Amino acid sequence: MVGFAIALWVGIGGACGVPNGLGTYVLSMLTPLSVLIDDPSLGFAIQIPTDPLMILISGALLARWILLEPPSLVILRNPITVCILLWMLWMVYIIPASSQPLVSFKFVLSNAWKIIPCYFGAIMLFRVGDRALRFWWLYLLPLTFVAVWSLWHHAEDGFTKEASYWASEPFVINHGIYGAMLGFLIPLVTLHLVRPQVFLRLVWIRPLLLALLVVLVIAVIMSYTRAAWVSLAAALAFYVLLRIKIQFRWLMLLAVIVSTLIALNSGPLLMYLMRNKTDSQDRLDKHLESISNVRSDASNLERLNRWASGLRMFSERPWLGWGPGTYMMEYAPFQNPYEKTIISTNNADVGGIHSEYFGPLVESGIPGFLCFVGILLASLQRGMSLWYRLKEPNQQRDRLLLLCAMLGLVTYYTHGFLNNYLDMDKTALLFWSSLGLITAMDARYPSDQRGVSQ
Repeated sequence: MVGFAIALWVGIGGACGVPNGLGTYVLSMLTPLSVLIDDPSLGFAIQIPTDPLMILISGALLARWILLEPPSLVILRNPITVCILLWMLWMVYIIPASSQPLVSFKFVLSNAWKIIPCYFGAIMLFRVGDRALRFWWLYLLPLTFVAVWSLWHHAEDGFTKEASYWASEPFVINHGIYGAMLGFLIPLVTLHLVRPQVFLRLVWIRPLLLALLVVLVIAVIMSYTRAAWVSLAAALAFYVLLRIKIQFRWLMLLAVIVSTLIALNSGPLLMYLMRNKTDSQDRLDKHLESISNVRSDASNLERLNRWASGLRMFSERPWLGWGPGTYMMEYAPFQNPYEKTIISTNNADVGGIHSEYFGPLVESGIPGFLCFVGILLASLQRGMSLWYRLKEPNQQRDRLLLLCAMLGLVTYYTHGFLNNYLDMDKTALLFWSSLGLITAMDARYPSDQRGVSQ
């Protein structure tokens, strides 16, 4: 009851801007420490205290828009916002056609109470000054506690791969989610160290930041999350592309060329990958090498099984999909016996479709998939455009905050090829708030009025 009262106070007060987005700040601080309550007897899962807080902030924001101040047209017309709204409206539209309408309704509702406070609430908060920096640090500090907690418990079991699955509990129930959280914010700490003249005013803080970065890097390595390791490499590659001033259109052309080459050489590439017999294991070098093992690694093979099942589902309902949130309840009959692995199941457990891209394709059809990919492309296009036009000395702090958001998003976009975690509060807050920062800065620095605030 006390926790609910606190959530009510910070939710309404923060959403109404009193004082200075308190609710959004508290949401950021509590999210890494939230605990998932998943009791089958209740019939639903809830993340405490973040789900109640998100619901309250969402209600307060809706009330504010209706009674006091509607959302700015500049925000609503932003390509990122347009893609998000189209995605949500499409999911609402297809609920009646869902194979399980009640499941889809709850899924869409759950997404809505994450997007409203974490995207629209973040935009309101980030309109002024460098509040994004405080917002991220309020998330990062308790995440550091979770990292130390996890390393401590992991060490008690000798840092084995199996122990990495539960070491971060009860705060994070999945080592993949834990790795995604760490990967998202490692660029933030790194940029603080490499650009101290922009972020730091006290020299003595730098050793503390270096120690923090070491802890986070050790934590992401010991998470045994291969997707997180790859995502950090992708963020570094994206940063290099920004430094050589590649334009968005050339980035897209490069992506098309690489995808085409992979498709044309899929046969030889598959034969090459089949030669890798290294399974995931305690040795970190062998665990990394197992990323490309599609012959015997159970985790990789199970992903292929889930994706193949999803594609068969998609072929039956290509336009409306099976309904938001329904994949886990429907995929079992679409599994081929010869594709099953030792960790395959016919129950709605042990993870979902393991892809942030296959999920929308299967559950909401081609239109839903295009809307979700549109969010990704719009964020990269608007973010890169902003990065290149913020050149004035007084814009460098905002420019680096923008870079933090883009690099974090790139880690998640990469991670999303192998996992899907947007239904979890911990990753959803980082994802939607980073999109909110790009949108807020796009409004603050319009392309036709360089450096002019709105």
